Amino acid sequence: MLNLPIKRVALTCILLSLVWAWGLVSIQASDGAAVTEVELWEAMASVNGGDIKPELFEAEYQRVAAFSTAADPGALAVDVLRYLIEAELILQFAAANALEVDDHIIDAEIASLRDNLGAGRWRVWLSENLYTEAEFRAAMRLQFARKAVRDFVTAHLRDEVEHVRARHILVARESDAARVLQRLVEGESFARLAAQLSVDVSTSAFGGDLGWFVRGELLDPTLGAAAFSQQPGEIAGPIATRLGYHILHVVGRAERKIEPGRLPHVAENIFQLWLEAQVERAEIRLNLGVLNAFAAASARPAE
Repeated sequence: MLNLPIKRVALTCILLSLVWAWGLVSIQASDGAAVTEVELWEAMASVNGGDIKPELFEAEYQRVAAFSTAADPGALAVDVLRYLIEAELILQFAAANALEVDDHIIDAEIASLRDNLGAGRWRVWLSENLYTEAEFRAAMRLQFARKAVRDFVTAHLRDEVEHVRARHILVARESDAARVLQRLVEGESFARLAAQLSVDVSTSAFGGDLGWFVRGELLDPTLGAAAFSQQPGEIAGPIATRLGYHILHVVGRAERKIEPGRLPHVAENIFQLWLEAQVERAEIRLNLGVLNAFAAASARPAE
């Protein structure tokens, strides 16, 4: 994030970039002109018809800002709005699939926290962390709902699932990758070239071995998708990702259990990919009037 004072125009542009970055389908403009005729009134955004109120955004923004080292309030606002949109989608999915959290579970968790701290210290803790009782209860509900939805979405991972084992050589330029491919065609060792040329220091010493992985597990989904499109023995590339250019060699495919130590990490990765897909498919509308008002208020110098 830039360590520069944010201006109203810049902050507004960052917020409006959500329209393009997330594929938002329609906008209610501050001057009354709209891409669609949907009225959001005082809501900051609408997610499949569920409103995100400005006071909810303000409270979450203040909590995040209080503990953030970010210098750019615009980027922080984008992060918070994205979080609230994802939270609304999680709660909607939980309700639609009978995954809602029992109030008694939330009551018991809060009672345990209050008893551990003591009533006085509990009130201080809420104040220090900028929560009201109701806001903390809502946060707990979201936490439980998120876990329930993640477990539901990733339940298949407890069975045997398709794995691929592959190795790769990562280089900075496409021309470098083309030369690596040519050397492989000429019969040079993949492992030796990985050790000599790959800029992925976590795998180069092991011949570029990525190990066994499932769909959605690799850091870059493009590389994972390429691996699952190949058969054992095939070499593909150059594959462009944000990391550079890869030469990929699929070593094997098999139905395997995910090791217990790997399962939480894999489940979280796949849940995040699922959540991104929900955002892309959702009907999301932003109220530009409310966003502009927030931008203006954030740009005012402190008195």
